Amino acid sequence: MNHIGSKIKQLRVAKGSTQEDLASYLQITYQSVSKWETGASSPDISYLPHLAAYFGITLDELFGYRLDALNYKERFIQFMANSGVLKFGEFKLNSGRISPYFINTGNYRTGAQIAKLGEFYAECIREKGLQADVLYGPAYKGIPLAVATGIMLYSKFGMDWNYSFDRKEVKDHGEGGVIVGYNFKDGDRLLIVEDAITSGKVLREAMAKISGIAKVKVTDMLVSVDRLEKGLSENSAIQEVERDFGIRVHSIVTIDDIIVAIENGIILGYDKLPSLRAYREKYGVSK
Repeated sequence: MNHIGSKIKQLRVAKGSTQEDLASYLQITYQSVSKWETGASSPDISYLPHLAAYFGITLDELFGYRLDALNYKERFIQFMANSGVLKFGEFKLNSGRISPYFINTGNYRTGAQIAKLGEFYAECIREKGLQADVLYGPAYKGIPLAVATGIMLYSKFGMDWNYSFDRKEVKDHGEGGVIVGYNFKDGDRLLIVEDAITSGKVLREAMAKISGIAKVKVTDMLVSVDRLEKGLSENSAIQEVERDFGIRVHSIVTIDDIIVAIENGIILGYDKLPSLRAYREKYGVSK
């Protein structure tokens, strides 16, 4: 297990310092250092720059990897954590469950972040070999996703796809209607991009709008994270969408990928693993 604690111990021994030496430098107890090295806990993020400075290395070297050596799933999980989108703690969900983690996509706020997010969606589309004539983004979060993904598909992979999205209200002037962008033709294949699926309400509304425009086929849907979690039934919201609409739903990562990333030291949160695993065991569904 490539936990950061084992890396700290390796660096400390190589430097010839004791746990007490490191603890004194950080102004903490040596017991805290001991817990890091045994994997009983992880250092708070505020200590990381000081640890890197103590050992005379970069933060990447502290974690034992180079960013360009990570696959796109690992880079995406790190991106979510660095953007404040992936958080750990206690969060009450709409279902009433207390979750040990939360994905808040509302924390993507900059041009750099939406560009990077579109890049991850594009990478996932290419990696999975998904094919479509149109990228469709349901209002409102799906709108910037469709645009950013379309830009990155073209700029990175030379895939020039059409894009379209809906609006909440009907306009009777300009382009009119509820569908904006590309004009659908009978037989077009649509790939829907969205941040997440909770109840499936957004997709159902989008499908009703799409079906009133042309005879198109929604083949796939792509979301950022699959919680692999039961809904009101024994199925997840994603499984219910696949069952009800015959759509294949894909995700850039799943909660299982996030757990593995913590185990491998890609992101902090080693002390959260027991609660994550327990929650997954209690409410999880199989892939």
